[in-house]
Amino acid sequence: MGKGKDSKLKQKYDVETGFLENGQPYARIGKKPDIIINIEALTYKHEPPSGFVLKQFIKDSQIFLEDYTVYLIGRKPNLPKNYFMDKMANDYAQVIRNEFGKPVIIMGASTGGQIAQYLAANHSDIIQKLVIISAAYKISEQGEEIERKSAEYFEKEKYGKYLSTTMDLGEIKYPNDYLVEVMADRVMNFRDRLNEINAPTLILSGERVICYAVEDVQETAKGIPNSELILYEDYGHNLIMANRKQVQKEILAFLKK
Repeated sequence: MGKGKDSKLKQKYDVETGFLENGQPYARIGKKPDIIINIEALTYKHEPPSGFVLKQFIKDSQIFLEDYTVYLIGRKPNLPKNYFMDKMANDYAQVIRNEFGKPVIIMGASTGGQIAQYLAANHSDIIQKLVIISAAYKISEQGEEIERKSAEYFEKEKYGKYLSTTMDLGEIKYPNDYLVEVMADRVMNFRDRLNEINAPTLILSGERVICYAVEDVQETAKGIPNSELILYEDYGHNLIMANRKQVQKEILAFLKK
């Protein structure tokens, strides 16, 4: 999707994109006082959402706009080495405190769901409710191997030929960002800290997920004191796109409790 189509989409749905004061890219839709922050999943470049990502953000947000303003917020560009999940979570906490000044609802899928766990445990005073989608306290061995191979291709091919055959990456100004995120994914194990998450939490996952073992998803739910778990039998990692209406319905019901 080109810049012209992006502009039309943003105008049609009144979407704002840009960078926050601390440098994190974002998209915003809606004008209600209650805030949902969707922590972006693993991404190849830390820029404001555009093209396919922007379109999906709009689709995913529509059901919530009667009651909430929805943000999709990514990571700061040009992350230093060993910038792990706890530091990424601190960046989101800074945004919440400085930009909103009140507790918000946090949603995160995949890598976003991993960062959300640190955010909820380390900064519980600014979290109303937590929604974790297709994520667990750690990635599976298969998921780690997939990310390891992906990182190798990314370095070897200079983030060009191999990956560009499956998606339009465009120019990647800071290739280290993807590699830093992959490493943060691979080293995370939040199992012993799950009981520090106090916010009411909804966890949704497909039973066929590969990157996060279903047993680990179940253990994540058991470890969080005030949590609910919904598993979908015939779905994998890309639960939101594959089963959007049902997932949105479950999330909205949880938020309205």
